[in-house]
Amino acid sequence: MKKPQDKVVLQSDDLIYDGKNIVIPSYYAGVFYDYLTYVDQNKMNDADKQDYFEFLKFIEDILDYKQSKYNK
Repeated sequence: MKKPQDKVVLQSDDLIYDGKNIVIPSYYAGVFYDYLTYVDQNKMNDADKQDYFEFLKFIEDILDYKQSKYNK
């Protein structure tokens, strides 16, 4: 049984927005990580800083996962 395709509202190359979710291929993780390292956390309030570090950790986990799969 196949799951019906989600409706695509916006698409740019491999980036997809279906009206609720943003689908981004994992090869963008390195780009996100590079951009995030340039963020000045000193100018963030505490709530934003917490969100920033959670997102950065998520991106790092993706990169670690990809690397572990590559090294097998």
